[in-house]
Amino acid sequence: MRVRKRNRLVLLTAVGLTLGGLAFSGGNTGIVYADDNGPQTIRTNNAGKTFVTASSGKLYAQYEGQWKEGYGYHRVNIIKEKGKSGRDSYIFCINWSKESPSNKQLTKQYQANPEVQWLVTDFAKGHDRSFESLDNAGADYDLADYWLYQTAVHLVACPEEVSPIDGKKPGDTLNKFAPQVRDKVLRLVAEAKKHKNESDSEIVLNHATLNFDPSTLNIGSGDMHDNKYEKSFQVKSSEMHDVQVHAADSKNEKYLSGTRKNGSKVDFNNVNADDNLKISVPYSDMTNTSDLSFKVRATGHWNKRAKVAWIYGDNDPNTQHVAKWAVKATTIPMEGDTEMTVHVKPAFGKISFVKKGSGDNNNKLLPGTEFLLTSSGFSERQTVDSNGRVTFDSLPLGKKYHLKEIKQPNGQYNGNYERDIDALDGNNPQKDVDLGTIINDKRHQKFTISKQNINSQGISGAQFVLIRKNWHEPLNVNSTEEAKKQALRQVNGELVTGHSDQQPYIATTDSNGNTVFDNVLINPQDPRYDYYAVEIKSPNGYALSPTPIKYDGIGKTSPDTVSGTMKDTTQPIPTTGSKELLMQSVTGAVVVLTIGSYAYYESKKEK
Repeated sequence: MRVRKRNRLVLLTAVGLTLGGLAFSGGNTGIVYADDNGPQTIRTNNAGKTFVTASSGKLYAQYEGQWKEGYGYHRVNIIKEKGKSGRDSYIFCINWSKESPSNKQLTKQYQANPEVQWLVTDFAKGHDRSFESLDNAGADYDLADYWLYQTAVHLVACPEEVSPIDGKKPGDTLNKFAPQVRDKVLRLVAEAKKHKNESDSEIVLNHATLNFDPSTLNIGSGDMHDNKYEKSFQVKSSEMHDVQVHAADSKNEKYLSGTRKNGSKVDFNNVNADDNLKISVPYSDMTNTSDLSFKVRATGHWNKRAKVAWIYGDNDPNTQHVAKWAVKATTIPMEGDTEMTVHVKPAFGKISFVKKGSGDNNNKLLPGTEFLLTSSGFSERQTVDSNGRVTFDSLPLGKKYHLKEIKQPNGQYNGNYERDIDALDGNNPQKDVDLGTIINDKRHQKFTISKQNINSQGISGAQFVLIRKNWHEPLNVNSTEEAKKQALRQVNGELVTGHSDQQPYIATTDSNGNTVFDNVLINPQDPRYDYYAVEIKSPNGYALSPTPIKYDGIGKTSPDTVSGTMKDTTQPIPTTGSKELLMQSVTGAVVVLTIGSYAYYESKKEK
């Protein structure tokens, strides 16, 4: 656009450009050439006598012979189409380095690129609905916003183009704009650059709809009628014509049927919105499968009308090109864009089982254990109840399932059970699958000790170590130091054998005479072991027990907690306790061994 210098004004020579330079560059990528709709020619006003500037935040214009003096660093010619009024009349310049087209007859050339098109069509929305607007413009908001959007068009279309008058680029004086004006320009530019294709930069005037009601058709055992699984659906459309409905796979075309309102048979090459369409699947087709899925597609043509930006010019290379919005009418084929998925599920199955732990001879209940059952398009969680039972019901037949244990609240047990289940799939799927009892192997064992005096009162301060031996292997420990060498060690919170570089784990009785060895690691694959609780230090006034507590044949099927009691029958004596283990009987001292009912049962059985 032509910009005239005036005293006391530093002005850019503005000749706008659009399309990010595409109007004059050698690579016109992204340009959509005009078709035969919209005005083919436009005539501009006498642009040489009209100017506008608003870079200071206020509107100043020379318009139709009336000039208002004002400061501004960027003036542009007011380009309008003759015979138009309001925002519909404004035309945006394309080239920065060419004169504004004054009293010119211009011909439609091509469609503007998405960024410029968005600026032109957004301006057309109006002052209160456009992305940005200028304040303090008085009554002529349209003229102020026109200057704002024209400035943004320059910066989007030709940021590097140089004016032949003063060598300036479109953005060279942005820093001299009033801050609030400069910010609006930059926000407009940033927003325009987000629009990369025609569809998101145009304004559609008649949105089309083409969809199925429902979008997913689930057919189950309750939809069986006269030996058919049958259910109705409709195709809804607006602004469309030549609507066709077909199965995506031709082999499923036989399942489509329907009637019109007058009772005649539906023509699926010309479907009406009120036609009663049906999916009808003979029961005989479902005998070898429990899940039939296929897609039905609707196609049609949309008579689309949208506001776009056309570029106008002539064959003279010196003539400025301009952008003007108009309505573009096109026919858009909507082929395969609308689908309905049909699921035929004639029956449902159930999977149930009981969850237990290996403790208490495989009778330990593990309530709170969580399982996840998954399959294609299916996922469900269930928690073990107080009776140890889990039930997954309403399961679609015809699927292979995967069962996985995802949470085990009892830390003594492994929580890594999982398996595939295909009993609900195949030619003869089961409807009720009972997996029986699922056993979790024990990982940790708990040992408790009670140290009592002659009056069955607890003795505090007694120290013990725990030793593991092969089943029926003698203990053969003759001193507390030797007991410590063979004792279990604590590693990563677990009591384990080996690790002689670590200190032995020592348990001390509390004020009630009780102590515990918790988290003793057991390998479910290993045989049973004998464990010995050996006293390595007695409290003041008591003798060191000559006989350890033996826990016989402990393994994954033992009770979760096994207990033993050590009873000192001697009268308290003033001693700190011997450091040697007496392996023979001691007069007046008797050690009573008590272990869990399970260990007793095992030992009797072994005998």
